[in-house]
Amino acid sequence: MRRQLDACPDVPATGEPAPTSAAPTAGVAECVVGEWRSTGLPAADGGAADADLTGGAGFRVTIGTDGGAAITFDGMEPVVFSARLGEAEVSGKFTYSGQATGPMTTNAGSGTSPSPATTGNWQPIGDINWDQTRLTVDLTEPASARLFDNVPLEDYTGDGAARTGDAVDIDPFFDTGTYTCDGDTLTVTPDDDGDLPLILERA
Repeated sequence: MRRQLDACPDVPATGEPAPTSAAPTAGVAECVVGEWRSTGLPAADGGAADADLTGGAGFRVTIGTDGGAAITFDGMEPVVFSARLGEAEVSGKFTYSGQATGPMTTNAGSGTSPSPATTGNWQPIGDINWDQTRLTVDLTEPASARLFDNVPLEDYTGDGAARTGDAVDIDPFFDTGTYTCDGDTLTVTPDDDGDLPLILERA
């Protein structure tokens, strides 16, 4: 019998099959549930050209106990960016408008209950609906130009995106990273330096 267990290392001594891993389940920590409003970005780097980003206050977020999240970007202040492309300095601003929805989880793995922790993993799961989200991007330096005018996020590509240093996060809020709750403040810090960190206050 001992020889048989050695040949099957995934079977514990109890004779029960070892648990298998699965995708994280929905559900979020209690402290992130509720109505939130962006207070703006911390001074942050982003984009392929390490753009400096500020602004972005005013959009609203609702997070349910099941992890369902809905963002309303209408009323958002512009995000102002500046970057260096080679020897050139570029600057401008962008805004999102419309809505986006999708499921989030703060669970570290499958089969766990929503964590009461005030800090931990932040992860989108399933499909994110960007159908109603639009993007407007204005360049102010080295020349003034509207590069994208109320377009779907997926249209932020090609020469226009390159001229901004790829400073725009095309999946805002729904980025994999970490969260921290501090009283009535929720901070979301993406793993990717090219994505936007967010500071939200309870509405």
